[in-house]
Amino acid sequence: MTVDVSISTEENASAAQNERGERAPRARGRPGGEDSRARILSSAGKLFAARGYSGVSMRELARAAKVNLGAVNYHFGGKGKLYHETVLRLIEDIGPVFGPIIHRLVDEVSNAAGNREALSHCTANFMKDMFATVLGKRSLRWQMAFLLREFHQPSREFPMILAERINPMHDAVGTLLAAALELDPKDPSVRLRSQAFIGQIMSFGASRSVVCARLGWDDYSKNRIDFIAATIIPATLASLGLPPVVTNEEKRA
Repeated sequence: MTVDVSISTEENASAAQNERGERAPRARGRPGGEDSRARILSSAGKLFAARGYSGVSMRELARAAKVNLGAVNYHFGGKGKLYHETVLRLIEDIGPVFGPIIHRLVDEVSNAAGNREALSHCTANFMKDMFATVLGKRSLRWQMAFLLREFHQPSREFPMILAERINPMHDAVGTLLAAALELDPKDPSVRLRSQAFIGQIMSFGASRSVVCARLGWDDYSKNRIDFIAATIIPATLASLGLPPVVTNEEKRA
């Protein structure tokens, strides 16, 4: 699985120095300082997202965070506890971002009261929000990569991610799909279609390099993300039997 997580130039330089036998930069911050703890968590998120739990050593984590190995053990007591704390950090980071999107969707579906034109707008709004967030927020790049790795290679922390972040999102999408398909939200087919619905959005994050290579892009920009959304949304609406979204400009025309 290819993930796009950037490790800083300083971190790469530190690793290269170690391989050449050169002295690494002096660790900053005392072992008990919050500064060193924050750097360890930040480096752990990027490294675990890129290589997984087993692909990262404690010494590598210490080098990336510019602390000594004792500081990592002091703050977290081992790699297992550090991974657990990294998952908690991820949950805290993405909650304020996806929470409002989920609440907006649930409210709009409720207000639509089965009106199919309104449900089309609910679907389009949600997909635009999700594409913009999953593809456009660089501040969440390692978190998205970390989630994708957990989807493919679930750790013992996966049930916590499922309960705290995956289930609320899928349940909200289930209310939309159930309304559009006139089914019970707990119907197995609704849950499968919720996975497909969210999965198609997440796939554009997981295959960023493929999409950009095929279209000759250097990366996703706002205009390119808008283009992706405008291309995918009509097909999604059609698959749900919902009418196309008509803009105010099109109505006036």
